[in-house]
Amino acid sequence: MKDVILVTGASGLVGNPLIKKLLPDYQVIGLDLRKQTIDSSKYIHLRKKIKKVSDFLMIFNTYKVSRIVHAGGVSGPMLHNDEPHKIIENNVFLTMYLIEAVRQYKKIKRLIYCSSISAYGDINVSNTNESLKFSPTNVYGSTKASCDLMLEIYHKNYDLDIISLRFSTIYGYARTTSCFINDIIKSCSEKKKLDLPFKIDLQWPYIYVSDVVSSIYSCLFYKNSHRYSYNVGGPDFPSYKQILNLISSEYSKSNVTFSKKNKISERKNFSTTKIKKDINWEPKFNIQKGLNDYFKNLNTE
Repeated sequence: MKDVILVTGASGLVGNPLIKKLLPDYQVIGLDLRKQTIDSSKYIHLRKKIKKVSDFLMIFNTYKVSRIVHAGGVSGPMLHNDEPHKIIENNVFLTMYLIEAVRQYKKIKRLIYCSSISAYGDINVSNTNESLKFSPTNVYGSTKASCDLMLEIYHKNYDLDIISLRFSTIYGYARTTSCFINDIIKSCSEKKKLDLPFKIDLQWPYIYVSDVVSSIYSCLFYKNSHRYSYNVGGPDFPSYKQILNLISSEYSKSNVTFSKKNKISERKNFSTTKIKKDINWEPKFNIQKGLNDYFKNLNTE
């Protein structure tokens, strides 16, 4: 019998393309309060607010769920800063209800948790691995760290098959929340001035959404032994000068200016050696290939 896969955050930047990748071969249940445009006999979309453990248990039992990708919740530190309780409610409480339902249900083969580089906080040393201590600098990062630690305890103490994927900054054409790459593209396309709070040579650890989806897919169905957590990032470490040049080549001119000093914390790239070694997964979209695909999708909308 084919797996039935639950994807939380089904209408989001990661959830939507992941579902499209899964649908040819699997029945998918999507959970998201937002609408979903996917039309398939193999897809069921649930616009349901989860308020307790039994809400997830009802979904598991009704649809015979066997695998889960948890991509739901508040998706970045730019959201709800004036209402931090909403970040905690949507990230920590939702994850708590989910993992306790998984423990009680006892039939989930594997859960993939979409964690974040923000759980680490400021990364000041290059090529750090998954043993780096969590030291988040905002509420969003603290919720990702909390959930990551909570799931690891469930993984160890209750023998649940869980993989936490700690993604670097995700970009893609369908991203609706704030992102400096999106800001630069919008500035160039609308011919509006943009002042950025960092130097032009600042490098940033980005990963294109297609690489995110492929890493989740690889881990979701990986058949051999694995470890709990993996850093997942892009193949390069681009500077904003490189990013601006690539974006500017798509438009007649740009009106983007940079600060003379970095007013945001620098973030070094972390090591992705472990996922390459254990899962045999590597990213394929460097910044040039990612932006080319971004514009290709943008132009076909």
